Amino acid sequence: MFKSVKHKTNPIVKDWYNFRQQIELSASPLADVHAYFDRLPKVKIYTDPYDQSRWPTPWELIDENEYCPFNIILGMCYTLQLTNRFSESNTIITISIDDINKTVYYLLFVDDKVYGYEQDTWIPAIQLPKTLKTIKMYKMKPLH
Repeated sequence: MFKSVKHKTNPIVKDWYNFRQQIELSASPLADVHAYFDRLPKVKIYTDPYDQSRWPTPWELIDENEYCPFNIILGMCYTLQLTNRFSESNTIITISIDDINKTVYYLLFVDDKVYGYEQDTWIPAIQLPKTLKTIKMYKMKPLH
């Protein structure tokens, strides 16, 4: 399923490494990580969010360069986890559904912020509506 990863020669992987270095000193790292992934090529479905054993590694994800809505959340999570600045942060990915409008959301929690509920923005987690129910929760293990 996964393409081979060429860590040293792939310019996409190098660009991602350089971007992670920029996040270390950024005044708005969460907004920056959203902007980075927002510019990447989008596809409809690529990764099964319900089967964590089949998720790509960070380097496979970047090398494959195929971003479904779930891969964007996963890529943002991996990117932040691989910085010194966010390496100790509590990162959780959830699959949630709104009981009222039946919309499914892929959410990324980083400490007290969440991305994926309001389009293209991070909000305080306490602002999520009570009608949002978690279907699946993945506490992300540290990557370094």
